[in-house]
Amino acid sequence: MLNLNPEIKRYIESVEISHSFAKNYSHGIRSNGSWELFEPTRFVYAFFSFNMIFSINWPETLKINKELKYFSRRDGEFAKLQIESLVNFIHQADSSCFKKCLVDFKEIKHIYQECLNMPQDFNSGRKNPYTGNTIAHDFIAAAKLFTDGLNLTSEDHFNLLQMAYAVRNNLFHGEKKALAMREEGHRRRLYHYGSIILATNDSFFTIIENVYKYFRIESWEVDDNI
Repeated sequence: MLNLNPEIKRYIESVEISHSFAKNYSHGIRSNGSWELFEPTRFVYAFFSFNMIFSINWPETLKINKELKYFSRRDGEFAKLQIESLVNFIHQADSSCFKKCLVDFKEIKHIYQECLNMPQDFNSGRKNPYTGNTIAHDFIAAAKLFTDGLNLTSEDHFNLLQMAYAVRNNLFHGEKKALAMREEGHRRRLYHYGSIILATNDSFFTIIENVYKYFRIESWEVDDNI
Protein backbone atom coordinates (compact mmCIF):
# COMPACT_ATOMS: atom_id res chain seq x y z
CA MET A 1 0.00 0.00 0.00
CA LEU A 2 1.18 3.50 -0.84
CA ASN A 3 1.74 6.15 1.82
CA LEU A 4 0.24 9.38 0.53
CA ASN A 5 2.37 12.47 0.14
CA PRO A 6 1.41 14.96 2.92
CA GLU A 7 0.27 17.61 0.43
CA ILE A 8 -2.03 15.14 -1.32
CA LYS A 9 -3.31 13.84 2.01
CA ARG A 10 -4.17 17.37 3.22
CA TYR A 11 -6.02 18.10 0.01
CA ILE A 12 -8.11 14.93 0.28
CA GLU A 13 -8.89 15.73 3.93
CA SER A 14 -10.11 19.21 2.99
CA VAL A 15 -12.34 17.75 0.29
CA GLU A 16 -13.74 15.15 2.66
CA ILE A 17 -14.64 17.85 5.18
CA SER A 18 -16.66 19.65 2.49
CA HIS A 19 -18.20 16.36 1.42
CA SER A 20 -19.16 15.43 4.98
CA PHE A 21 -20.79 18.82 5.47
CA ALA A 22 -23.00 18.17 2.44
CA LYS A 23 -23.76 14.56 3.39
CA ASN A 24 -24.26 14.63 7.14
CA TYR A 25 -25.93 17.98 7.82
CA SER A 26 -29.45 19.15 7.04
CA HIS A 27 -29.55 22.11 4.67
CA GLY A 28 -32.36 24.61 4.83
CA ILE A 29 -33.63 28.09 4.19
CA ARG A 30 -35.48 30.45 6.49
CA SER A 31 -38.93 31.34 5.24
CA ASN A 32 -41.50 33.40 7.14
CA GLY A 33 -39.56 33.07 10.37
CA SER A 34 -39.06 29.29 10.26
CA TRP A 35 -36.51 26.92 8.76
CA GLU A 36 -37.38 24.33 6.13
CA LEU A 37 -35.32 21.70 4.33
CA PHE A 38 -34.03 22.92 0.97
CA GLU A 39 -32.56 20.18 -1.25
CA PRO A 40 -30.83 22.54 -3.74
CA THR A 41 -28.43 23.64 -0.99
CA ARG A 42 -27.43 20.03 -0.31
CA PHE A 43 -26.91 19.49 -4.04
CA VAL A 44 -24.73 22.58 -4.41
CA TYR A 45 -22.47 21.67 -1.46
CA ALA A 46 -22.20 18.09 -2.76
CA PHE A 47 -21.18 19.38 -6.17
CA PHE A 48 -18.51 21.68 -4.70
CA SER A 49 -16.72 18.70 -3.13
CA PHE A 50 -17.28 16.60 -6.27
CA ASN A 51 -15.69 19.33 -8.39
CA MET A 52 -12.65 19.36 -6.09
CA ILE A 53 -12.25 15.62 -6.73
CA PHE A 54 -12.79 15.37 -10.48
CA SER A 55 -10.57 18.36 -11.29
CA ILE A 56 -7.54 16.27 -10.26
CA ASN A 57 -5.93 13.65 -12.49
CA TRP A 58 -5.81 10.94 -9.81
CA PRO A 59 -4.03 8.19 -11.76
CA GLU A 60 -1.13 10.56 -12.48
CA THR A 61 -1.19 12.14 -9.03
CA LEU A 62 -1.03 8.81 -7.21
CA LYS A 63 1.48 7.31 -9.62
CA ILE A 64 4.00 10.08 -8.92
CA ASN A 65 2.83 10.75 -5.34
CA LYS A 66 4.64 14.07 -5.04
CA GLU A 67 2.09 16.73 -5.92
CA LEU A 68 -1.42 17.20 -7.23
CA LYS A 69 -1.65 16.80 -10.99
CA TYR A 70 -4.41 18.82 -12.60
CA PHE A 71 -5.78 18.01 -16.04
CA SER A 72 -4.39 19.90 -19.02
CA ARG A 73 -7.18 21.67 -20.86
CA ARG A 74 -8.05 20.03 -24.15
CA ASP A 75 -10.61 20.64 -26.86
CA GLY A 76 -14.10 19.29 -26.32
CA GLU A 77 -16.23 18.99 -23.22
CA PHE A 78 -13.56 19.42 -20.58
CA ALA A 79 -15.61 18.61 -17.47
CA LYS A 80 -17.09 15.53 -19.14
CA LEU A 81 -13.62 14.12 -19.74
CA GLN A 82 -12.59 14.80 -16.16
CA ILE A 83 -15.69 13.09 -14.75
CA GLU A 84 -15.21 10.16 -17.09
CA SER A 85 -11.62 9.78 -15.85
CA LEU A 86 -12.78 9.77 -12.21
CA VAL A 87 -15.48 7.17 -12.92
CA ASN A 88 -12.94 4.92 -14.64
CA PHE A 89 -10.51 5.35 -11.72
CA ILE A 90 -13.22 4.24 -9.28
CA HIS A 91 -14.45 1.25 -11.29
CA GLN A 92 -10.97 -0.01 -12.16
CA ALA A 93 -10.17 -0.12 -8.45
CA ASP A 94 -13.52 -1.64 -7.36
CA SER A 95 -16.38 -2.10 -9.80
CA SER A 96 -18.96 -2.64 -7.04
CA CYS A 97 -17.95 0.27 -4.78
CA PHE A 98 -20.23 2.93 -6.26
CA LYS A 99 -23.37 0.81 -6.03
CA LYS A 100 -22.58 -0.11 -2.41
CA CYS A 101 -22.16 3.57 -1.53
CA LEU A 102 -25.34 4.55 -3.38
CA VAL A 103 -27.45 1.97 -1.54
CA ASP A 104 -26.51 3.69 1.74
CA PHE A 105 -28.85 6.56 0.78
CA LYS A 106 -32.17 5.05 1.79
CA GLU A 107 -34.42 7.23 -0.38
CA ILE A 108 -32.44 6.35 -3.52
CA LYS A 109 -34.61 3.24 -3.93
CA HIS A 110 -37.32 5.58 -5.30
CA ILE A 111 -35.07 7.16 -7.93
CA TYR A 112 -36.58 5.46 -10.98
CA GLN A 113 -40.19 6.02 -9.97
CA GLU A 114 -39.66 9.65 -8.98
CA CYS A 115 -37.56 10.59 -12.03
CA LEU A 116 -39.35 8.60 -14.74
CA ASN A 117 -41.71 11.39 -15.78
CA MET A 118 -39.41 14.34 -15.13
CA PRO A 119 -39.79 17.26 -17.54
CA GLN A 120 -37.02 17.52 -20.12
CA ASP A 121 -35.12 20.77 -20.60
CA PHE A 122 -32.32 21.95 -22.88
CA ASN A 123 -29.47 20.40 -20.88
CA SER A 124 -31.09 17.04 -20.10
CA GLY A 125 -32.27 16.85 -23.72
CA ARG A 126 -28.75 17.06 -25.12
CA LYS A 127 -27.34 14.00 -26.86
CA ASN A 128 -24.94 11.58 -25.22
CA PRO A 129 -22.19 11.28 -27.88
CA TYR A 130 -21.51 7.67 -26.90
CA THR A 131 -25.06 6.36 -27.24
CA GLY A 132 -26.93 8.88 -29.38
CA ASN A 133 -29.67 9.02 -26.76
CA THR A 134 -30.57 12.05 -24.68
CA ILE A 135 -28.87 12.50 -21.31
CA ALA A 136 -32.28 12.09 -19.65
CA HIS A 137 -32.96 8.80 -21.48
CA ASP A 138 -29.64 7.25 -20.43
CA PHE A 139 -30.11 8.48 -16.87
CA ILE A 140 -33.52 6.79 -16.60
CA ALA A 141 -32.09 3.57 -18.06
CA ALA A 142 -29.29 3.53 -15.46
CA ALA A 143 -31.74 4.37 -12.66
CA LYS A 144 -33.91 1.42 -13.75
CA LEU A 145 -30.91 -0.94 -13.59
CA PHE A 146 -30.15 0.23 -10.07
CA THR A 147 -33.77 -0.09 -8.92
CA ASP A 148 -33.90 -3.61 -10.37
CA GLY A 149 -30.87 -4.56 -8.25
CA LEU A 150 -28.51 -5.03 -11.18
CA ASN A 151 -24.84 -4.09 -11.13
CA LEU A 152 -23.88 -0.68 -12.48
CA THR A 153 -21.07 -0.45 -15.01
CA SER A 154 -18.80 2.55 -15.34
CA GLU A 155 -21.00 3.65 -18.28
CA ASP A 156 -24.13 3.49 -16.10
CA HIS A 157 -22.35 5.45 -13.36
CA PHE A 158 -21.30 8.08 -15.89
CA ASN A 159 -24.87 8.32 -17.24
CA LEU A 160 -26.16 9.04 -13.74
CA LEU A 161 -23.52 11.73 -13.24
CA GLN A 162 -24.20 13.27 -16.66
CA MET A 163 -27.72 14.05 -15.52
CA ALA A 164 -26.47 15.51 -12.24
CA TYR A 165 -24.08 17.71 -14.23
CA ALA A 166 -26.91 18.87 -16.50
CA VAL A 167 -28.85 19.88 -13.39
CA ARG A 168 -25.77 21.68 -12.10
CA ASN A 169 -25.76 23.73 -15.32
CA ASN A 170 -29.44 24.57 -14.81
CA LEU A 171 -28.86 25.76 -11.24
CA PHE A 172 -25.63 27.67 -11.82
CA HIS A 173 -26.55 29.25 -15.15
CA GLY A 174 -30.13 30.25 -14.53
CA GLU A 175 -32.16 27.62 -16.39
CA LYS A 176 -34.13 26.89 -13.20
CA LYS A 177 -35.89 29.63 -11.24
CA ALA A 178 -36.09 29.60 -7.45
CA LEU A 179 -39.83 28.90 -7.58
CA ALA A 180 -39.28 25.78 -9.72
CA MET A 181 -36.65 24.50 -7.28
CA ARG A 182 -39.23 24.56 -4.47
CA GLU A 183 -41.68 22.37 -6.38
CA GLU A 184 -41.98 19.01 -4.56
CA GLY A 185 -41.17 16.76 -7.51
CA HIS A 186 -38.12 18.79 -8.43
CA ARG A 187 -36.91 18.78 -4.83
CA ARG A 188 -37.22 14.99 -4.68
CA ARG A 189 -35.21 14.64 -7.88
CA LEU A 190 -32.57 17.04 -6.59
CA TYR A 191 -32.21 14.83 -3.52
CA HIS A 192 -31.47 11.86 -5.79
CA TYR A 193 -29.01 13.81 -7.94
CA GLY A 194 -27.20 14.94 -4.80
CA SER A 195 -27.09 11.35 -3.54
CA ILE A 196 -25.48 10.20 -6.80
CA ILE A 197 -22.76 12.82 -6.38
CA LEU A 198 -22.22 12.03 -2.70
CA ALA A 199 -22.03 8.29 -3.43
CA THR A 200 -19.41 9.02 -6.09
CA ASN A 201 -17.42 11.02 -3.55
CA ASP A 202 -17.79 8.23 -0.98
CA SER A 203 -16.54 5.71 -3.56
CA PHE A 204 -13.44 7.82 -4.13
CA PHE A 205 -12.68 8.14 -0.41
CA THR A 206 -13.27 4.41 0.13
CA ILE A 207 -10.78 3.48 -2.60
CA ILE A 208 -8.19 5.94 -1.32
CA GLU A 209 -8.68 4.48 2.17
CA ASN A 210 -8.39 0.85 1.04
CA VAL A 211 -5.54 1.21 -1.43
CA TYR A 212 -3.51 4.22 -0.29
CA LYS A 213 -3.54 4.13 3.54
CA TYR A 214 -5.81 7.14 3.88
CA PHE A 215 -7.53 7.55 7.26
CA ARG A 216 -11.05 8.97 7.05
CA ILE A 217 -11.72 12.20 8.92
CA GLU A 218 -13.55 12.28 12.26
CA SER A 219 -16.85 14.09 12.85
CA TRP A 220 -15.20 16.66 15.11
CA GLU A 221 -13.00 17.75 12.21
CA VAL A 222 -16.13 18.68 10.27
CA ASP A 223 -17.63 20.47 13.30
CA ASP A 224 -14.45 22.51 13.72
CA ASN A 225 -14.73 23.79 10.15
CA ILE A 226 -18.35 24.93 10.23
